[in-house]
Amino acid sequence: MLTAHRPGRRVRSKPIVPPDPPGGHPTKGPPSVTASSTAPTFPATLPQLLERAIAATSAAPFIGVRTSTVREQSLTFEEFGGAVEHAAARLAGALRPGERVLVQGAPGPGFAAALFAAARANVILVPLDARMTSDTVERISALTEPSAILLGTGATLEPVMSPRLASLPVLDLDELVNPAGPAAIAALASRVPARPDEPIEILCTSGSTGNPKGVTVTQAMLLASTERCLVTIPPNNNRFVSILPLSHIMEQVAGLVYAMAAGAETEYITTLRPDVIAAAIRGHRATALVVVPQVLEFLFSAIRREAERTGKGATFRRALRVAPYLPVGLRRRLFATVHAALGGELRLVLSSAAHLSPTLQRNWEALGVEVVQGYGSTEAGLVSTNAYGRTPVGRVGWALPPLEMRIEPDGEVVVRGPSVFSGYWEDPTSTAAAFTPDGWYRTGDIGEVDGKGALRLIGRTRSLIALPNGMNVHPEDVEAALVAEGLVEPVVYEAEPGRLAVTFRPGAAFGVPPGDEASAVSAEDEASAVAAAVRAANGRLAAHQRVTGRAPFPDPDFPRTHTRKVRRNAVAERMAGVPLTR
Repeated sequence: MLTAHRPGRRVRSKPIVPPDPPGGHPTKGPPSVTASSTAPTFPATLPQLLERAIAATSAAPFIGVRTSTVREQSLTFEEFGGAVEHAAARLAGALRPGERVLVQGAPGPGFAAALFAAARANVILVPLDARMTSDTVERISALTEPSAILLGTGATLEPVMSPRLASLPVLDLDELVNPAGPAAIAALASRVPARPDEPIEILCTSGSTGNPKGVTVTQAMLLASTERCLVTIPPNNNRFVSILPLSHIMEQVAGLVYAMAAGAETEYITTLRPDVIAAAIRGHRATALVVVPQVLEFLFSAIRREAERTGKGATFRRALRVAPYLPVGLRRRLFATVHAALGGELRLVLSSAAHLSPTLQRNWEALGVEVVQGYGSTEAGLVSTNAYGRTPVGRVGWALPPLEMRIEPDGEVVVRGPSVFSGYWEDPTSTAAAFTPDGWYRTGDIGEVDGKGALRLIGRTRSLIALPNGMNVHPEDVEAALVAEGLVEPVVYEAEPGRLAVTFRPGAAFGVPPGDEASAVSAEDEASAVAAAVRAANGRLAAHQRVTGRAPFPDPDFPRTHTRKVRRNAVAERMAGVPLTR
């Protein structure tokens, strides 16, 4: 049975490596990455990182889980090390070196330990998001040919319903961390761990519009991104609350591997309910969040609605206008009630995986919470990032050596470096198409570098709308103008040749989380607010960018990826034939 760390006096943890060289960061431009000649070598494998973390701070709390408003589990670094050893033995006893295992379940000790255990047992995880369709899982299974399945709390996969999976052994992900039997322990003792450049997992695209592609992820890739995270966010006994699934590389790097290297503590929650998120932040006394922008929008909307409910809406809005002119300390005093509701220690938000609107960033920073954006992908790891104390609005920061970045003549961002993958699993054609002739990975993002070297993302090469008049429109530009006028998550698409339209979630103009019927607004109020936002945005957009039709999305929420990104093609398909208002 899993041993739980008992809450009590907090043990201060120690980072594995010094995060910043002597002299600190410059006041402008990218963080310094000049290493001290006396700095220890960064671990080459996840087991080595774990060993050092235990040696540095074994009794400090490391990982916890909250599935409601009460915390349910908590492990120290040392206890997590034992959980990984048990998990590695169970994997070694069930799988041969290099065999694949499907993994699905909520974030927690079992899933976290499985990643480190895969490196020790030299097996390959194939994480599945709980929202993947059975057809997508079938295609991923055909691609990766798994030999077993790991299912935990929150899993939706039903292997017995699949001819391909029905005969495979099913292991309990939650029990993976329990002591293994003698045969499994013996199997692990004779197992050679995975090398740094060998794959320990295959992260697959959803495959919603075609065959999925499997990104081969190695320990070297994960640790290269982690090293850059340590430069960006200096270790400071942070306590994270994280909401992303562990099937996503951002969560693996920022919420798990970085936390271990920095001596930080992470609490996982498994719901987007604002009350549970707030309870986790408050109960954990979180100093930092690892989230996607949609979660930040949900939380800020909840804060704003509470101000309105208590009759302080006007005061809250005035404070937001004044706060940017105040030092951070005074901002936090100005919003003392908000910070008290969030535990009083939240100072940092790490946001990635989707576009962060400048308005949303400014709102959080007005509260006295710094928002650090990161940019990357499964294939490339962490590409660029802002840093604590340097968070320019509308920028995703600087690429840190040894990763290199350049902008192609057509505006595409391409990168190369140790965090970049070597290829897709069993797919040489897609691998060749993903790289330039001279070996740089094509991100598919359009961007530009400003005068200080910071990257600004403009849009996606695949989302570009080519109008019949020869003009091109990046829907992200139009959406940014709509967001600036108050809409939350508008999605712009081409309703018919040459006609741009926007759709939005019911209640989108008021920041209502999907499914929050209690906070829903009337259709009349919504229509009026959206019409006003579209008129104002069109007044600032070029003629070929203007929106000429609008309609609410027919479903409560948009189709999304497992990192909450909107699936544009699926939205456009769903909106086909839906009447538009001009």
